[in-house]
Amino acid sequence: MGTLNTRCFVCKKAITPETSTLNPVVNLPICEKCKGTDAEQKEEKDVLDSLADGFVCGCI
Repeated sequence: MGTLNTRCFVCKKAITPETSTLNPVVNLPICEKCKGTDAEQKEEKDVLDSLADGFVCGCI
């Protein structure tokens, strides 16, 4: 799990806290190059869609 904090969640390139910010939707680090791009929006959707994989709601 250590690579989640050291790589941009969009382009997967190495980042530091000084060269990145947190994406407010998925709370993952993103580099300045990817911030605000269509690739960021697509990756946000993919990350959010994958959160429910394998889970079944028990309230139904």
